[in-house]
Amino acid sequence: MKKTGLILLVLFMAIPAISMAQRGDNAIGLRFGGGVGYDTEITFQTPFDNNRAELDLGFGGRGDFSYWKLTGLYQWVMPIESGFFWYLGVGPSLGSWSHDDLDDSGVFLAAALNAGIEYNFSEVPLQVAIDTRPELSFVNPPDDPFGFGLALSLRYRF
Repeated sequence: MKKTGLILLVLFMAIPAISMAQRGDNAIGLRFGGGVGYDTEITFQTPFDNNRAELDLGFGGRGDFSYWKLTGLYQWVMPIESGFFWYLGVGPSLGSWSHDDLDDSGVFLAAALNAGIEYNFSEVPLQVAIDTRPELSFVNPPDDPFGFGLALSLRYRF
């Protein structure tokens, strides 16, 4: 819970600086869910060629297990209808995990896929998205090398 509070504090401290920028194609916000427990990620998107790049820093876990991870994704974004888009992405994920009860920890490297749908409001600079991000850890997985989850994202567009 302390980590989620810290993430929210950092995000709200950044909003005044972000709001002074002109509205554009960048977005910053939070991604909730998507992993093995109660997960939260700070998420940032920026245009890259005709698509975009996304960078997520996340914290999560359950009971005696906790982790952090940094995920970078390249996403292909396709329009559906006014304001609605769907996207596919791929990229690496690097993080650290620890089992408190087992006194065990490590650093992992994974390949992440991403698929989702989003809506960009035209009246306010807000983006709402729901996505899935399966990951396959191929270096030092904490438990199961395959992770899968569904997440909800809320982002401020600037």
